[in-house]
Amino acid sequence: MKIEFWLDYLCPKCYLQHKTIEHLIKHYDIKDLEIIYRSYEMVMADEFDVTTPFVDFVATYKQMCKDEVKTFLDKNQIDISLFKIHDVHRMAHLAKKEKRSRVFNQLVFKSIYEDHLDLSEHHILKQISLEAGLDEKDIDEVLSSNLYDSQVISNRENAQLKGIFELPFLRINGEVKLKGLQSEHDIINAVNQTFISLNQTEFCEGENCVRKKRNPNRS
Repeated sequence: MKIEFWLDYLCPKCYLQHKTIEHLIKHYDIKDLEIIYRSYEMVMADEFDVTTPFVDFVATYKQMCKDEVKTFLDKNQIDISLFKIHDVHRMAHLAKKEKRSRVFNQLVFKSIYEDHLDLSEHHILKQISLEAGLDEKDIDEVLSSNLYDSQVISNRENAQLKGIFELPFLRINGEVKLKGLQSEHDIINAVNQTFISLNQTEFCEGENCVRKKRNPNRS
Protein backbone atom coordinates (compact mmCIF):
# COMPACT_ATOMS: atom_id res chain seq x y z
CA MET A 1 0.00 0.00 0.00
CA LYS A 2 1.54 3.29 -1.14
CA ILE A 3 0.46 6.74 0.05
CA GLU A 4 1.99 9.71 -1.77
CA PHE A 5 1.95 12.92 0.26
CA TRP A 6 2.54 16.26 -1.50
CA LEU A 7 3.53 18.85 1.07
CA ASP A 8 5.17 22.13 1.91
CA TYR A 9 6.67 22.45 5.37
CA LEU A 10 5.25 25.98 5.68
CA CYS A 11 1.72 24.76 5.00
CA PRO A 12 0.01 24.41 8.43
CA LYS A 13 -2.52 21.95 7.05
CA CYS A 14 0.37 19.77 5.84
CA TYR A 15 1.69 19.76 9.41
CA LEU A 16 -1.72 18.64 10.70
CA GLN A 17 -1.99 16.04 7.91
CA HIS A 18 1.43 14.71 8.84
CA LYS A 19 0.30 14.32 12.47
CA THR A 20 -2.79 12.41 11.31
CA ILE A 21 -0.73 10.07 9.15
CA GLU A 22 1.72 9.45 11.99
CA HIS A 23 -1.17 8.57 14.32
CA LEU A 24 -2.61 6.25 11.67
CA ILE A 25 0.72 4.43 11.26
CA LYS A 26 1.03 3.92 15.01
CA HIS A 27 -2.53 2.77 15.68
CA TYR A 28 -3.62 0.81 12.60
CA ASP A 29 -2.30 -2.42 11.15
CA ILE A 30 -1.72 -1.54 7.50
CA LYS A 31 0.46 -4.14 5.85
CA ASP A 32 3.38 -3.05 3.67
CA LEU A 33 2.53 0.63 4.02
CA GLU A 34 4.89 2.98 2.19
CA ILE A 35 4.68 6.75 2.62
CA ILE A 36 6.25 8.73 -0.22
CA TYR A 37 6.82 12.40 0.57
CA ARG A 38 6.82 14.77 -2.40
CA SER A 39 8.01 18.38 -2.35
CA TYR A 40 5.58 21.10 -3.35
CA GLU A 41 6.80 24.61 -2.57
CA MET A 42 3.82 26.94 -2.18
CA VAL A 43 6.04 29.82 -3.27
CA MET A 44 9.06 29.30 -5.50
CA ALA A 45 12.42 30.18 -3.94
CA ASP A 46 13.07 33.17 -6.22
CA GLU A 47 9.65 34.68 -5.36
CA PHE A 48 9.95 34.26 -1.61
CA ASP A 49 9.64 37.30 0.67
CA VAL A 50 10.42 36.50 4.30
CA THR A 51 9.10 39.88 5.45
CA THR A 52 5.54 38.75 4.67
CA PRO A 53 3.57 37.98 7.85
CA PHE A 54 2.73 34.28 8.05
CA VAL A 55 -1.02 34.98 8.14
CA ASP A 56 -0.74 36.95 4.88
CA PHE A 57 1.43 34.24 3.33
CA VAL A 58 -1.16 31.52 4.03
CA ALA A 59 -4.10 33.74 3.07
CA THR A 60 -2.52 34.56 -0.29
CA TYR A 61 -1.68 30.96 -1.15
CA LYS A 62 -4.96 29.49 0.10
CA GLN A 63 -7.02 32.39 -1.30
CA MET A 64 -8.64 32.85 2.10
CA CYS A 65 -9.43 35.98 4.04
CA LYS A 66 -6.96 36.88 6.79
CA ASP A 67 -9.55 36.56 9.55
CA GLU A 68 -10.35 33.01 8.46
CA VAL A 69 -6.67 32.09 8.41
CA LYS A 70 -6.07 33.66 11.81
CA THR A 71 -9.01 31.76 13.30
CA PHE A 72 -7.66 28.49 11.88
CA LEU A 73 -4.14 29.12 13.18
CA ASP A 74 -5.38 30.15 16.62
CA LYS A 75 -7.66 27.11 16.85
CA ASN A 76 -4.74 24.79 16.10
CA GLN A 77 -2.26 26.78 18.20
CA ILE A 78 0.01 27.48 15.25
CA ASP A 79 2.24 30.53 15.52
CA ILE A 80 5.37 30.56 13.37
CA SER A 81 7.44 33.07 11.44
CA LEU A 82 8.17 32.85 7.74
CA PHE A 83 11.60 31.73 6.52
CA LYS A 84 13.02 30.40 3.29
CA ILE A 85 12.20 26.71 3.02
CA HIS A 86 13.88 25.68 -0.26
CA ASP A 87 16.97 24.17 1.37
CA VAL A 88 14.79 22.03 3.62
CA HIS A 89 13.05 20.61 0.56
CA ARG A 90 16.43 19.92 -1.03
CA MET A 91 17.61 18.13 2.10
CA ALA A 92 14.39 16.09 2.07
CA HIS A 93 15.51 14.61 -1.24
CA LEU A 94 18.76 13.47 0.33
CA ALA A 95 16.71 11.93 3.14
CA LYS A 96 14.56 10.16 0.55
CA LYS A 97 17.67 8.84 -1.22
CA GLU A 98 18.96 7.47 2.09
CA LYS A 99 15.53 6.06 3.08
CA ARG A 100 15.28 8.42 6.04
CA SER A 101 12.29 10.42 4.84
CA ARG A 102 9.89 9.62 7.64
CA VAL A 103 12.21 10.48 10.52
CA PHE A 104 13.47 13.56 8.68
CA ASN A 105 9.93 14.86 8.20
CA GLN A 106 9.06 14.11 11.82
CA LEU A 107 11.99 16.24 12.95
CA VAL A 108 11.34 19.05 10.46
CA PHE A 109 7.68 19.48 11.35
CA LYS A 110 8.45 19.34 15.06
CA SER A 111 11.25 21.87 14.70
CA ILE A 112 9.06 24.34 12.83
CA TYR A 113 5.70 24.04 14.57
CA GLU A 114 6.62 22.96 18.09
CA ASP A 115 10.15 24.28 18.64
CA HIS A 116 9.69 27.37 16.42
CA LEU A 117 13.12 27.07 14.81
CA ASP A 118 14.25 28.86 11.66
CA LEU A 119 15.42 26.07 9.36
CA SER A 120 16.85 28.51 6.84
CA GLU A 121 19.76 28.69 9.30
CA HIS A 122 22.11 26.05 7.94
CA HIS A 123 23.54 25.02 11.30
CA ILE A 124 20.01 24.22 12.54
CA LEU A 125 19.07 22.31 9.40
CA LYS A 126 22.36 20.42 9.61
CA GLN A 127 21.71 19.38 13.21
CA ILE A 128 18.24 18.11 12.32
CA SER A 129 19.63 16.22 9.34
CA LEU A 130 22.27 14.58 11.52
CA GLU A 131 19.57 13.56 14.01
CA ALA A 132 17.67 12.00 11.11
CA GLY A 133 20.66 9.78 10.41
CA LEU A 134 22.07 11.49 7.33
CA ASP A 135 25.81 11.50 6.68
CA GLU A 136 27.58 14.75 7.59
CA LYS A 137 29.57 14.83 4.37
CA ASP A 138 26.39 14.45 2.30
CA ILE A 139 24.63 17.13 4.37
CA ASP A 140 27.47 19.60 3.83
CA GLU A 141 27.43 18.89 0.11
CA VAL A 142 23.74 19.80 -0.09
CA LEU A 143 24.16 22.95 1.99
CA SER A 144 27.15 24.20 -0.01
CA SER A 145 25.61 23.63 -3.45
CA ASN A 146 22.34 23.57 -5.37
CA LEU A 147 22.14 19.78 -5.21
CA TYR A 148 18.56 18.44 -5.57
CA ASP A 149 17.35 21.85 -6.70
CA SER A 150 15.99 20.44 -9.96
CA GLN A 151 14.24 17.60 -8.12
CA VAL A 152 12.36 20.04 -5.88
CA ILE A 153 11.27 22.10 -8.87
CA SER A 154 10.27 19.07 -10.95
CA ASN A 155 8.22 17.64 -8.05
CA ARG A 156 6.09 20.79 -8.11
CA GLU A 157 5.83 20.90 -11.90
CA ASN A 158 4.89 17.22 -12.14
CA ALA A 159 2.26 17.68 -9.45
CA GLN A 160 0.68 20.56 -11.35
CA LEU A 161 0.65 18.47 -14.52
CA LYS A 162 -1.36 15.93 -12.51
CA GLY A 163 -3.81 18.65 -11.55
CA ILE A 164 -2.52 19.13 -8.01
CA PHE A 165 -2.85 22.75 -6.94
CA GLU A 166 -3.95 22.44 -3.31
CA LEU A 167 -2.05 21.20 -0.28
CA PRO A 168 -2.00 18.82 1.41
CA PHE A 169 -2.69 16.25 -1.30
CA LEU A 170 -2.68 12.47 -0.91
CA ARG A 171 -2.77 9.78 -3.57
CA ILE A 172 -3.27 6.16 -2.55
CA ASN A 173 -1.79 3.47 -4.80
CA GLY A 174 -1.94 5.91 -7.70
CA GLU A 175 -5.74 5.69 -7.71
CA VAL A 176 -7.63 7.37 -4.88
CA LYS A 177 -6.95 11.11 -4.66
CA LEU A 178 -7.61 13.16 -1.53
CA LYS A 179 -7.40 16.94 -1.83
CA GLY A 180 -7.02 19.12 1.24
CA LEU A 181 -6.75 18.20 4.92
CA GLN A 182 -8.18 14.71 5.54
CA SER A 183 -9.35 13.14 8.76
CA GLU A 184 -8.03 9.78 9.91
CA HIS A 185 -11.46 8.32 9.11
CA ASP A 186 -11.32 9.63 5.53
CA ILE A 187 -7.85 8.17 4.95
CA ILE A 188 -8.83 4.78 6.38
CA ASN A 189 -11.91 4.69 4.14
CA ALA A 190 -9.76 5.50 1.11
CA VAL A 191 -7.25 2.78 2.04
CA ASN A 192 -10.09 0.26 2.39
CA GLN A 193 -11.52 1.34 -0.94
CA THR A 194 -8.15 0.72 -2.57
CA PHE A 195 -7.77 -2.73 -1.04
CA ILE A 196 -11.27 -3.70 -2.13
CA SER A 197 -10.55 -2.61 -5.70
CA LEU A 198 -7.38 -4.71 -5.66
CA ASN A 199 -9.22 -7.71 -4.17
CA GLN A 200 -6.57 -8.06 -1.48
CA THR A 201 -8.87 -9.84 0.93
CA GLU A 202 -5.99 -11.24 2.92
CA PHE A 203 -5.21 -7.76 4.24
CA CYS A 204 -7.42 -8.11 7.27
CA GLU A 205 -7.47 -11.89 7.59
CA GLY A 206 -10.42 -12.36 5.27
CA GLU A 207 -11.93 -8.88 5.61
CA ASN A 208 -11.43 -5.83 3.42
CA CYS A 209 -10.63 -3.49 6.26
CA VAL A 210 -7.93 -1.74 8.15
CA ARG A 211 -7.86 -3.19 11.64
CA LYS A 212 -6.91 -1.05 14.59
CA LYS A 213 -3.79 -2.31 16.33
CA ARG A 214 -4.47 -4.20 19.52
CA ASN A 215 -3.29 -2.54 22.68
CA PRO A 216 -0.97 -5.10 24.34
CA ASN A 217 -1.89 -3.69 27.74
CA ARG A 218 -5.53 -4.57 27.29
CA SER A 219 -6.86 -8.08 27.71
